[in-house]
Amino acid sequence: MPSMLKPLGRTFRRSALIATLVAALVSAAPAVSHAADVVAPADGYGFGQGAAPTWSSFADTNREIEAVARTGASWYRVAVDWSTIEKAKGQYDWGYLDNAVNTANANGLRVLGVLLYTPAWARPPALNSLLPSVPPANPADYAAFANAAAKRYAGRVQAWQMWNEPNLPIFMGFTENRAAVYAGLAKAAYPAIKAADPGATVVLSGLSRKLGPDSPSGFLRQLYDLGVGGSFDATAAHPYVTPGGIAANPEGGWSEVGAMRGVMNGAGDGAKKIWFTELGAPTSDTVEGVSQQEQAKQITDVLAAAAGLGYVGPAFIYSIRDNNSGNRGDNESNFGALLTTDWQPKYTASVLAK
Repeated sequence: MPSMLKPLGRTFRRSALIATLVAALVSAAPAVSHAADVVAPADGYGFGQGAAPTWSSFADTNREIEAVARTGASWYRVAVDWSTIEKAKGQYDWGYLDNAVNTANANGLRVLGVLLYTPAWARPPALNSLLPSVPPANPADYAAFANAAAKRYAGRVQAWQMWNEPNLPIFMGFTENRAAVYAGLAKAAYPAIKAADPGATVVLSGLSRKLGPDSPSGFLRQLYDLGVGGSFDATAAHPYVTPGGIAANPEGGWSEVGAMRGVMNGAGDGAKKIWFTELGAPTSDTVEGVSQQEQAKQITDVLAAAAGLGYVGPAFIYSIRDNNSGNRGDNESNFGALLTTDWQPKYTASVLAK
């Protein structure tokens, strides 16, 4: 939903879709007032901070991870920025990632690493090559990086996610034929990761809420048609339901989860889970923003509804800390669920506290 491109952007649009069954489920659920009331998927929940760890100080990253550890979370999602780590082919700087992974592990958190963003040397010779989100010219280069990362962090990173929101043009560098290009990346990276760490879970990219042919279910169907079925252990969705909440189902933010499940079942993949690798809401002053109390409600509503489905894996809240709480007119600056920019606790922190 939010941008991992400084920070994981998107313009929200209201939708008139109403999920009657979901509305009934939510209205029947008890209101969350303290941590004991929080219901989450059996595989737990976690937090991510977008690409911020790639430029934040180690101290700030560590402080954010420690805030996660004070909640009931058991996971941390971190951007594994290929364009930052391997700026020259074969030369790696793992510094920021070493710090984030080690700090997460030291705080008892499992780690999901998101393999994304192409360094300049691996981009295609085209106008969109200026964007790090453009896919590499050669999927084998992405696979080689994925293999190197999985080998280095075997036992410390429990799951790997291949790219971010490829059903949106911005996250594929406005490349044409996004499904086919992404299918090539997944087919190359999956065996490379498994060769380095056979026990790791490899997750398809989280798909953004969207209507039309590239909706999460539509894009997933395209991937299956392109033969990607054997190249992942779990699929992933980003079921943001802001501003109206889960019952309002903006842009299919919730109903697409069930639609994705239908695609998986139709492909014989009913044993695989759907991970929620982003969810949340901005506490901005825009028409799409919500109060801190409503942010907490939307987060806990989605966690509880996910738990009720039974086929959802871990769920990740975006994000930990506001990027700029003072910029009240910008959604992207205010997705923090636990902390303001100046480290003041937000309402969700008390709801999810241990």
